[in-house]
Amino acid sequence: MKKVLLLIIASIFSFNTANAADVTFGIGTNEAVFAAEGRERNYDYAGSLEKTTVEYGAFKDKFLNAYVEVSNGVLGIGINYIPSTISTPENVNTQVQGGSSSADTKVSADFDDWVTLYAIARLPRFGLYLKAGMSQVDINVKESGDVGTYNNTDSNGVTLGVGIEKMLDNGVGFRAEVSVYDFDDVTSSNGKAAGAADANVVDVSDMYGAVGTISLLKRF
Repeated sequence: MKKVLLLIIASIFSFNTANAADVTFGIGTNEAVFAAEGRERNYDYAGSLEKTTVEYGAFKDKFLNAYVEVSNGVLGIGINYIPSTISTPENVNTQVQGGSSSADTKVSADFDDWVTLYAIARLPRFGLYLKAGMSQVDINVKESGDVGTYNNTDSNGVTLGVGIEKMLDNGVGFRAEVSVYDFDDVTSSNGKAAGAADANVVDVSDMYGAVGTISLLKRF
């Protein structure tokens, strides 16, 4: 992910050099809500499906972001990076083996290195702008209990946003923005495939997010 991030930043600056565009740097504070559906499948010692748990959950979080853009004043491209970890609430599930309950397992996930590459179009009225882009985020699964170690994964997604920008004469400006995200489904397991003895498989689908952002920027 870090190599990809450096490559994208280098490409943005190359675009700026070739087209003599403006460069914008910004930092922001965000408040977000995320929602998803999770399904956990537990297999017994013989590899038979013993229990399926389906839950739909949502949670809120706050975090910072940083972005860089190049633009000709109307159209531009940019990259947004969230340096902090976004953690889901912990899900507790009682394991079942041979028809009887065993120790509880606790599973949660951390979202790291959330990168969004986007295009921005400034509208001619009121400082309004539109954004559309693609995101990628690393998903690190954390677990406790006698279930083995879940494999980490990542997810890609798309985003749409709308905002308003106000600039001062010295090149300093402010933005208020609302964005929505739709991420691809992901699957993680304790190292054993579905149908294997003592396998635990977690499928996460319908991952959506809505983010409100207030940011301070400097344009050169």
